[in-house]
Amino acid sequence: MKERNLKQIDGKWYLDFTFKGKRIRQFAGYTKDQARNTLAKLRIERLDEQLGFKKPGRRDLLFEDFAEGFIEKHSPGRPKTKKARGNCLRALLRSGLFKGKHLSEITTESVAKYHAERGAEHLVAANRELGFAKMIFQRAVDWGELDRNPAALVKQFREPKNRLRILTDDEAARLLEAAGPRLVPFLRVLMTTAMRPHEGFALHWPHDGWDTEKGLGVSVVSLKKGMIFIPAALAKNHKDRVVPLSPELMALFEALPREPKSDKVFPWNKTPDGFRAAVDAAKLKDVTLYTLKHTAASRMIRAGADIVTVSELIGHSDVKTTMIYCHASSETRKEAVAKVSRIYFQTPQPPESPEAEGQSLTGEFVN
Repeated sequence: MKERNLKQIDGKWYLDFTFKGKRIRQFAGYTKDQARNTLAKLRIERLDEQLGFKKPGRRDLLFEDFAEGFIEKHSPGRPKTKKARGNCLRALLRSGLFKGKHLSEITTESVAKYHAERGAEHLVAANRELGFAKMIFQRAVDWGELDRNPAALVKQFREPKNRLRILTDDEAARLLEAAGPRLVPFLRVLMTTAMRPHEGFALHWPHDGWDTEKGLGVSVVSLKKGMIFIPAALAKNHKDRVVPLSPELMALFEALPREPKSDKVFPWNKTPDGFRAAVDAAKLKDVTLYTLKHTAASRMIRAGADIVTVSELIGHSDVKTTMIYCHASSETRKEAVAKVSRIYFQTPQPPESPEAEGQSLTGEFVN
């Protein structure tokens, strides 16, 4: 490789060369000096390889072996995360661009080609798999198995934003009316706490030492402390959180029967069959258990709860994520105009009226 292989594209420098019959374009830096340093480094590495030297600690690992090892060792206590990563890996390995390839053989062009082909069929899945590939390659760079991340410059597709499904008060009432007596308490809990369904399925009555137990893997409802505790192992943001119980929720949990052989509050581990039947009976569309979480969060904000509090109750890492629930309805827009109208269109009091003395345009008293 020579300096003529350096090409500037869109303000960045790349190495553009042919290796073993394949055209390779490799990011080399943001300035020409950085690109020259990268070129010099690659020349030294190629010379070492020709002389039979290997970089200390560097192994020529297969992508699949490295990724499988990472998933196994670095997904502790997170079965859903481990499963999602495994699905991404299996999808990548179905392509000849990753299967049987060493980490060093996979180029930016290979990753971009996979992403484009996969995105043409399943856009969202392509983005998830690209994110996984980026993480794997970055770990390989961090741990000295690669010099650069070949997926770093490949951009994800812009995903269409789906409209958030929120139940109206009437729809929520119809759903509760259609649900069976065993299901109603579970639905009410999700509707009022904004818990995720899997956090509700994992809800248990307290056992001795639960509040000091490390690595707690279940949610706990404590009537004594008046709260629901959701551990980091279940929380989406990997942080413990507490949901206070209202008097109504306290009464709901106190009235629930307890199974003698189980500490589980609710008997299900997945969406109950009765839920879909209740949704159909209530004549609702596009409703899942997650809809109840969305409804609870939206209703909290409409009721006047500040967004920071709602964000902490839901367990969002960033308050910007909670902003999706700050949507305006025709009712809230009408109410906002009505409030301002009451200020600026109020009937002024006669000057001689005692009530009008010292009153400002907005109806507030001034000195």
